[in-house]
Amino acid sequence: MKTIWLACLLVVAVNCRPESLEKRYDGHQVLKVFPNLLENFKNIEALGAKYNLDFWNHPKHQNGTYDIQVSPEHVTDVINELKSLGADASVWIHDIQSLIDESRPSDHQKRASGTLSMNHYHSYAEINTFLNSIVSSNSHTHLDNLGTSLQGRSINLIRFSTGSTSRGTHKKSIFMDGGIHAREWIAPAVVLYMIDQLANNPNNDPDIANLLDKFDWYLVPLVNPDGYEYSRNGDRMWRKNMASSYGTQHSFFGCGSNEMGVDLNRNFGYHWDPANGGSFDQCQETYAGPHALSEPETKAMAHALDSVTSHTLAYLNIHSYGQYWIYPWGYTRHLPPDAADLDHLGRVATTALYHVHGSRYTVGEDTVVLYSAAGGADDYAKGHSGIKYAYTVELGDTGKYGFLLPERYIQTSGQELWAGVKAMAHELIRLYHL
Repeated sequence: MKTIWLACLLVVAVNCRPESLEKRYDGHQVLKVFPNLLENFKNIEALGAKYNLDFWNHPKHQNGTYDIQVSPEHVTDVINELKSLGADASVWIHDIQSLIDESRPSDHQKRASGTLSMNHYHSYAEINTFLNSIVSSNSHTHLDNLGTSLQGRSINLIRFSTGSTSRGTHKKSIFMDGGIHAREWIAPAVVLYMIDQLANNPNNDPDIANLLDKFDWYLVPLVNPDGYEYSRNGDRMWRKNMASSYGTQHSFFGCGSNEMGVDLNRNFGYHWDPANGGSFDQCQETYAGPHALSEPETKAMAHALDSVTSHTLAYLNIHSYGQYWIYPWGYTRHLPPDAADLDHLGRVATTALYHVHGSRYTVGEDTVVLYSAAGGADDYAKGHSGIKYAYTVELGDTGKYGFLLPERYIQTSGQELWAGVKAMAHELIRLYHL
């Protein structure tokens, strides 16, 4: 019996993620850190490697701040080292677990037959049931399986296509996806809100028929279904997919459960470079994979984007948090030649978004507004697939919650993004004389 028990413990250790055991973050804090000195940017990044810190946010400019998650056993040491560097550090979130508890999905009921409540975070199974119910009741919708995740879950795209075009041609289209990072629950929730607007028009918006007539709409609510489900049932702060170890230099005992997984938004095959905003080390949150498009999830999305290149005008890769509407390039500080066009359309969208609830979004190029990160979906969509208006949209918030936005903010976030998307679509209609 002792031998069997030890064997079971070894299985749990090697697999790293017993689904029945939920990782807790009692006492984990998030620090806001102001570097003060230019050389401290590199010093703070080095602390991240030393203490296995999770960087929620990087400075957007020299006067910006880091948001850094620190485990309770390292808080005192990290703060002391930051002070010795001359960096200012203050506690932003005192206990991550309390925010996890607040953002936990609540018990919920379906709003009506064939629809989901847009006020709740839903499971992978509930999302798929919702998509299938729409397709079964709406002749202008199609459900496409783009591929399967590492654990065998379907990566589903719902397509809205009404009206007719001449033989062999397509209407212009708009493509959106969410959930590429597992812990960013608000992203798939807001993509579902977009789907609900197009499919069910719950607010009787007379503009929706016109937008369906002018564009085909492609929406993928959950790019990373394995990671998303694990964040629901295992580790709420999980970011990556569920890839097994690729045999990097660290063993399980060297870095813990972060050994596994690939950051899918560093794995796309346009100027893929782990040294540029990613990592070669699988222990790190931004591990870019052993090579470009190594993961079935990114392969599926790359193929989907490449297949719509001839007729897709705009691509939105939805994330959280920080309230940004940013455009390529992520791999270089050099602007694309049509940066002014990208900036203009982003400002049209965020102006409309602001008028809903007063939320201010920052518009700009990836490396200037956010940070350098090669291998991103927006760079791939523009650089490889040739989609002119490619954006990463970082949803709210900017204050209390970070990645852990409670369910009561889903409607607000959905209303805002939908207003921005509609304004963007109308500007495309004007620009392309649709």
